[in-house]
Amino acid sequence: MKGNPFEAMKQLKKIQEKMAKIDQELEQTLVEGTAGGGVVKIVITAKEEVKEVKIDPEVVNKEEVDVLEDLISAALRDALTKAKEKAAEKMGSLTDGLPFPPGLF
Repeated sequence: MKGNPFEAMKQLKKIQEKMAKIDQELEQTLVEGTAGGGVVKIVITAKEEVKEVKIDPEVVNKEEVDVLEDLISAALRDALTKAKEKAAEKMGSLTDGLPFPPGLF
């Protein structure tokens, strides 16, 4: 990066401020993963913190606990995938508008 080192420090400070804001947004962004046509739902933050698990009572059957376990796993995978996508979207905007060389971040 050419130019004034103080300008570079200002740019880095802006990135730190954006990172803090994005981190806060990710903590508040909720995504929902579902499985079994919606009979199992899991809500997590974009930082992958589980907030809620909902199970339709009609799928609870003592003889089919393994099916319920599979549905919970599938819903959690779905929610985690969505959380990672949200995080990638937010982090992708981190250096927008800043004069850094391509590929630096």
